[in-house]
Amino acid sequence: MARSKIYEALMPFLGSKAKLLDSISPHFRGHVLGDIFMGSGAVSLRGKAMGMRVIGNDIAKRSKIFGEAVIKNQNVRISEEDVASLFLPTENSGFIEKNFVPRVFLPEMAEVLDNAFAQARKRESPKRELLEYLLVKYILGSRQFGAFQVGVQDNKMILEGKVIELIEEASSDARAGKIAGSLQPAYKKLMAVREKINRAVFNNGEENEIYQMDCFDFLKLMKKRERKIDTIYFDSPYAFSTNYSTHYKVLDQILEEKMDVELKDEAFNRKDALANFEKLFAMSEWIPRWIISMGHNVDSDKGIKGEELLSVVQKFKPAKLIFLEHNWTINNIASKSGKRQSENVEYLIVTE
Repeated sequence: MARSKIYEALMPFLGSKAKLLDSISPHFRGHVLGDIFMGSGAVSLRGKAMGMRVIGNDIAKRSKIFGEAVIKNQNVRISEEDVASLFLPTENSGFIEKNFVPRVFLPEMAEVLDNAFAQARKRESPKRELLEYLLVKYILGSRQFGAFQVGVQDNKMILEGKVIELIEEASSDARAGKIAGSLQPAYKKLMAVREKINRAVFNNGEENEIYQMDCFDFLKLMKKRERKIDTIYFDSPYAFSTNYSTHYKVLDQILEEKMDVELKDEAFNRKDALANFEKLFAMSEWIPRWIISMGHNVDSDKGIKGEELLSVVQKFKPAKLIFLEHNWTINNIASKSGKRQSENVEYLIVTE
């Protein structure tokens, strides 16, 4: 199996570093990798594939579920029977149907999801997280750009029986495909997603750990427990970019099964981002190698320029700035700043 196949298990996540792994992973040093803003889990999965012991963390449950299902889990996979069990009728709260129809989901899909999540939550870890993650990938795969802010009009037309008209009006082949795909039987799509997730489940011989914490609390805990971390990877939300807790709020509400989910994930998305980075780096001095991902718009005051962040890092450790060739995900910084993709840059800062 080609190594790249395992990355098909990742979430189609805003800001995912899946396409940049070949630029990031050569800078790993030592045996233990800390991934403090795990996000899609791309960097953690690369570290695991390289035989490193991975300690992953993210404030969001969506990332923790991936970590438990794929990074920490070494040998449990999703069987065909597991997928079929999600369709066995069981008592559930009807949370999705009550709160997200028809704004986000069609009634039939909401009914399937409510039942499936209830079934998944009956299982023991890591099978529970595997099945929850299966449903997360299924949901995100049905959304345009993984977003929940679009699709209301699409659902309205589908409910009115105007499916052909809707597909013909779609602005792109990709969007038309998403619409058509959303109408396919859930079982068939879940089986296809199951295969992708199972390919990423393997034993790398290490006891990998996953946490769901604020980044500052995570660092305090690791130092208190005297955890050895050789390389730590920082991929915080980019300053003035799309806020993840807003973009994925519906998903977070579904996973927590409550509407009042509030994630405090704005520390690096505000004007005081550089001050918060300085605090973060001060708490990380005991870790030998740092790798920091960041980006900004070259003709805007939005975001943090490479030289600015480098100067903060160099207060603590010698470091170098590396610019990368990369197009940012649509609806992230490019759309937020109102600039073209070509005017945005991605860079790494790596300590010596």
